[in-house]
Amino acid sequence: MNYNNKIALIGLGSLLLFALPRANAQTLAQWSFENDSVAVNNSPAPSSGTGTADSIGMNLYATPNVGVTTDDVVVGKSSDTGANLVADTTNTWRVRGQAGTNGAANGWSSLAPIGTQGAQFFAPTTSLTSGAVNVSFDWYATTQGEANLQLEYTTNGGTTWNNVALTLGGTDTGLQVLNNSSSANTVTGSYVSDNVLNNGSKAGQDWFTGLTATINDPNALNNSGFGIEMVNASTGADNVSTAGTALNNNSGNWRFDNVTISGAAAAVPEPTSWVLGVFAACAFVGLRRRVAGRLL
Repeated sequence: MNYNNKIALIGLGSLLLFALPRANAQTLAQWSFENDSVAVNNSPAPSSGTGTADSIGMNLYATPNVGVTTDDVVVGKSSDTGANLVADTTNTWRVRGQAGTNGAANGWSSLAPIGTQGAQFFAPTTSLTSGAVNVSFDWYATTQGEANLQLEYTTNGGTTWNNVALTLGGTDTGLQVLNNSSSANTVTGSYVSDNVLNNGSKAGQDWFTGLTATINDPNALNNSGFGIEMVNASTGADNVSTAGTALNNNSGNWRFDNVTISGAAAAVPEPTSWVLGVFAACAFVGLRRRVAGRLL
């Protein structure tokens, strides 16, 4: 084969690579809370994509009285850095309860069974037919906030939930990934705990950014009832604050930011790829004819 034919084959290979279908990553829903007013908001709309969000369990348990769900969007403060010195000064979503007709209440309670207090986010994955569903978010717990958080997902609109392991990001010093298989007061499986001694003090008031998870369950794809929840991983004696003490049941909260549900769309050729594919096929046929003609 002469030099010109080799060049033609290399060019043909490049064209064929361009012509292959490509899977495009896409954000299904994201909550940055920047589009929301700083006010009480129990169901913040996504800043992009389609989905719903709300909290659970804030109006069920005495803290010290049974209160009313009063989640709100708040502006972060540079002073909210805690032991890991990470702050978030943008809009964030605070999950809590407050006093109703029964008197003072906070919402967060060590009496809540595992997985019954926290926040949930739903986003249809009907545009995904292959690959995985990816989740990422930033999490903040006050000094008296619950220390143990688990991530779960549902494929049936919240009827049942499945535990999934979290991976820590680059600014998550003071947070640890744990796996429980023995205590009945903590979820069986993976969770994260924010009560590690850090910079000479316990955690609390810390922003942990870029917590991620990959959900490889095929049932999570092409699903109108997909959702995630970040909820209490422990109850009773295991339900401790970020200060490492028993939950006081009358103060403390969690906050969230940059909650994102994303995935890879089904692989489809880009419009220009069709043109390149046809051109590559024609070039290949022409090349074969030239080579065959020289061999005759």
